[in-house]
Amino acid sequence: MTLTQPKVAVIGSLNMDIVVEARQIPQIGETLLGDRVRFIPGGKGANQAVAAARLGASTSMIGAVGADAFGDDLMAALRKEGIDVSGVKRLTDTATGVASIYVADGDNSILVVPGANDQVTPADIDQHLDKLKEADIVLLQLEIPVETVLYAARIAKSLGKKVILNPAPARELPAELYGCIDYITPNRTELGRYAGIGLDMTDVNSDFLRLAMQRLKERGAAQIVTTLGADGSAYLAEAGEVRTVAGHVISVVDTTGAGDCFNAALAVALVQGQSLEEAIQYASLASALAVTKFGAQAGMPTADEVRRFAAGTGLPQATTLGEQIRVKRIYETAAPEDGYRILVDRLWPRGMTKADAAIDEWMKGIAPSPELRKEFAHRMERYAEFSTNYLRELNSSPECAVLADRIREIARERPVTLLYAAKDPVYNHANVLRRWLLDQ
Repeated sequence: MTLTQPKVAVIGSLNMDIVVEARQIPQIGETLLGDRVRFIPGGKGANQAVAAARLGASTSMIGAVGADAFGDDLMAALRKEGIDVSGVKRLTDTATGVASIYVADGDNSILVVPGANDQVTPADIDQHLDKLKEADIVLLQLEIPVETVLYAARIAKSLGKKVILNPAPARELPAELYGCIDYITPNRTELGRYAGIGLDMTDVNSDFLRLAMQRLKERGAAQIVTTLGADGSAYLAEAGEVRTVAGHVISVVDTTGAGDCFNAALAVALVQGQSLEEAIQYASLASALAVTKFGAQAGMPTADEVRRFAAGTGLPQATTLGEQIRVKRIYETAAPEDGYRILVDRLWPRGMTKADAAIDEWMKGIAPSPELRKEFAHRMERYAEFSTNYLRELNSSPECAVLADRIREIARERPVTLLYAAKDPVYNHANVLRRWLLDQ
């Protein structure tokens, strides 16, 4: 097994996911008030690049974003992970790709505008040919034009590079593409579609897997690895039999980036010299960890986290947001496990740690109005009324959405402790703020 740093080139999409939460999804011609909006960096290409970088690979990205604020944010997120973004072009006449996700009562509707992703062309591959030459392996997906995917795979193959195609979202593939792929990684639904076989999701047996995988192999794909969700994954061995790799039983928080993490981890492990089965086992470990945290990119594990998990000393259960955000009286002795400390009082929550001064300004956005401050001053006010008033103030200010996202972002990396000065350990602003953060 090689100890050199893997070099991974990712060619694919960058999107800003705009998640709007409301009590109901509006009908045509209807205008409703929403409850909350979040802006989450995404795109399968960007997700896989972040995962590869976190797992220790020297990672470069080829793609496109608009010359707009979303593009700035997506580029900043990749740079933060140490990813080479010199291959990501900025377009002045096309907006950054977005996915508008409307969520209401557990249902959702999604509208994707590819934007700049549709402008990733073969010319971009030629312009950044050095990144493919330097790479050990090339990762591709289908959120950019198929003709660009084919061209990139063809060029990578001519350079003697390994190519992984994550064929999602499912699209018609040119016959030539299969012959340029070393590893194709459909999920069970995509496998059935590409193989032209009807699929009963509750009965995925080895006969189905063998037939479907064999069909893709006959089209030219060198190896097929299929992800099966909670059932693990499977691949077609040399002798033609289906071999499975068990998944990991773990508490799930967010499955958004699991597939992207699997593909990136598979790429890293293969470059490191692991056998296909060993690489799949590594990818299964990494993707299991990815679902224990909030957010696709934020949830990607590091190589050290995967090693600890494999050794049985890592994260056996999900670290939930509720476990990460605690409440404590300010007069109690500060402890290392407090993490980021935030004072919550009648005026506003404010940061006690100055490492992130910007959060202080955001927190001032939830300062109750002067009228509410007077109400809070009455010690005899009933908790139900006090809680309702404070929650109304939290929900009515646009800045509160920014505050909530910032606190959650911190909580993904370390604990957050909300401090209160009141005598009552239950009826205080910190507990209301915590409940609001979890309910959001």
